[in-house]
Amino acid sequence: MSNEVELKFLVADDVFSHLEQTLSVLEVIKQQDQQLENIYLDTADQHFQSLYCSLRIRTYNGQHEQTIKLAGQVIGGLHQRPEYTLPTNDTWPDLRAFPKEIWPADLDVGALQQSLQTLFRTDFHRRTWTVSLQKDSVIEVAYDIGFIDANGQREPINEVELEIINGPVEPLFELAKRLVTRPGWQLGSISKAQRGYRLAGLSSDPDVRRMGFVPVVSDMTARDGLQAALRYALRHWQYHEQLYLQQQSIGALLQLRSAISLIQHTRLLYGQVYEALTPVDWEMDLQWLVEQFSWLDEALVLQRMQFEYRQMLRNAPCQHELTSEVERHDAALPTIEQTKALLLSARYCQTLLKLSSWLALHQVVVPDSPALVQPIHSLAGVALDNSWQELLSLSRLGESLDHASYQRLRELLRHNLQVGVCFAALFDTERQQGFRLPWLNMLGRLSDLEHIEWIFEAANNMGCPHQQELNDWLQQELKPRLIELDQIRQRGIGMQPYWE
Repeated sequence: MSNEVELKFLVADDVFSHLEQTLSVLEVIKQQDQQLENIYLDTADQHFQSLYCSLRIRTYNGQHEQTIKLAGQVIGGLHQRPEYTLPTNDTWPDLRAFPKEIWPADLDVGALQQSLQTLFRTDFHRRTWTVSLQKDSVIEVAYDIGFIDANGQREPINEVELEIINGPVEPLFELAKRLVTRPGWQLGSISKAQRGYRLAGLSSDPDVRRMGFVPVVSDMTARDGLQAALRYALRHWQYHEQLYLQQQSIGALLQLRSAISLIQHTRLLYGQVYEALTPVDWEMDLQWLVEQFSWLDEALVLQRMQFEYRQMLRNAPCQHELTSEVERHDAALPTIEQTKALLLSARYCQTLLKLSSWLALHQVVVPDSPALVQPIHSLAGVALDNSWQELLSLSRLGESLDHASYQRLRELLRHNLQVGVCFAALFDTERQQGFRLPWLNMLGRLSDLEHIEWIFEAANNMGCPHQQELNDWLQQELKPRLIELDQIRQRGIGMQPYWE
């Protein structure tokens, strides 16, 4: 058995020359070219996939080898998983040749062998450079170009993999930072096997996923909770990044931004824990990304105006002018190609590399810090209490709020719900769901206010000939929404917090 540790990148077609030039100034021990033909196998009910494993026969230079890769973990683009590779004289695997300890005790390996079938293949040319970076640090750099074939469909392979041959993980990230200095590099969070299963129609098509709760449990320390939150956010981020590149869904970008927001909130919630660990300079990069995606709020408003709120606009004074204004603002939004360029930019990829490397390598710089080992429950209670009191400061029982107050309340509410995302999994499911429901409902209703606010601003800028009539109409649209928000808010305030 060996433990594969590698960084994966999906790269643009023109990356090769840059890669070769960067490596030319390093100490290259060995260089090799190979044509690799690979067959992936599984049972009809996807036995291996269900265990997050893969089974492969590889043919190169007239030789065959069989490989089983077991479930591991992925942090950003860093893949770590055990694998078993054995030589074979056949193009069909012999499962009985693998060590017995990799199989469940009650598994009939012979029956599993008889159930195998070919699912898909990958054929690609691989050029490798074995690089010595420093004493006891050897890394293999592989450039793969070819195809995945499944069910008559074909998907290109254009990847770079950095794999540790010998030495620690740190040089792996250092080399990656030297390579990612131009556009066209994307951290690869899924393997060739996962792509193959998807192409073969054996895994569900990706779709937008709403952010759930960070998977924390009661016996965790605060340090464990910080790691869990950041890993969860990074997985959510990369999943929706890939989804946008495939489907160009604004919903995917909104979830990507939610993941960035979770990372920023986590940094604040775990302040003392974070400060006791190796510092990292990702805050400016995250803020830069937030600014790059600031147009999403308006894009969502405009999208809903053109579909969900079309009837409301038809009833508005100056509706033709408003419709033209919606179209003008929509045309000024970043294009799909501009957004793709951002997701494939060097700074974007470097930001993800920083997050990945910190999660993979973080070390304690204040070993005696009590913040690191405090139970996550105690940290959660303080954070939830503080955010709840902030929310109550603008939202007392029995009080009605005006439009301006709800504008201020919106950000406090988003923060409060984000704190819940980090810690709610620690508490009774029924209680926390019941407590959060009216506040989530309120956040959805507050989106209606965003549309009215947009129309107010647009009306002031476009010189509507019936300005006063339009303002009166907007005020009438606002009244029932404020009444509904008051009702929802009063229900929420009257509930017992689930963490008490």
